Amino acid sequence: MVWTTRAALRGLHHRLLVLALAAGLAASAQASQQSRTTVWDGVYTDDQAARGEAVYENHCSACHLADLGGSLEARSLAGDRFMEDWREDTLDTLFTRIRTLMPFDNPATLSDAAYLDSVAYILQFNGFPAGSLELTADRLADVQIEGRDGPEQVPSFALVRVVGCLTQGADDWILTRSTDAVRTSDPSASNAAELESLEAEPLGTRTFTLMSVYPDPASHAGHKMEAKGFLIRDPDGDRINVSTLGMVAPVCHQE
Repeated sequence: MVWTTRAALRGLHHRLLVLALAAGLAASAQASQQSRTTVWDGVYTDDQAARGEAVYENHCSACHLADLGGSLEARSLAGDRFMEDWREDTLDTLFTRIRTLMPFDNPATLSDAAYLDSVAYILQFNGFPAGSLELTADRLADVQIEGRDGPEQVPSFALVRVVGCLTQGADDWILTRSTDAVRTSDPSASNAAELESLEAEPLGTRTFTLMSVYPDPASHAGHKMEAKGFLIRDPDGDRINVSTLGMVAPVCHQE
């Protein structure tokens, strides 16, 4: 009887620990979600956007036009087109693109402050609210661009990264048990350290057909692989026009 009582107590203790752990994980996940910063959280100031408007008028409007609608030479920086180009990405990617390539006729010649101000103006023009703190370089990577209704799938034609199991299909190579597609700003092959860091990344449930894979990846069949390339959404199955393919691990166990 004493043994039964102790066993019951141990069982109760174990169940309580499991419940406490589950509650802790749930609270942690909720806190993480609440601490997530997006363009809807007021990440620039009105004064900063006003400075950015002057930068835009002087250096950007000739190509992107006064209404940010874009032209034959430059993509739109406003409305649905802007969101399709940039949602599910961070302000750091947008800032880096602008700082590296703009102004078109004299790129990378403005100060970082001017480029930050121009990003603030783009956010204001697109209806994202202002806040009490100016946008700074050290905050860019933490701010997600997304629609009012929250995150969505990465759109078609975005440059993405996925990790899955390389499988020979009937006519194509396929990544099975793949992670969801996430944006990347770098189409080139990941280095050894980056690939090694992906080894512990859990596999997913997605399947992507790989297009234009070169050279022939037959030696990697069954391996856990990272694919980068341009995503093509298709009702018959999503595809990736591959820029690079790298081996993460020589086996593809389900984590």
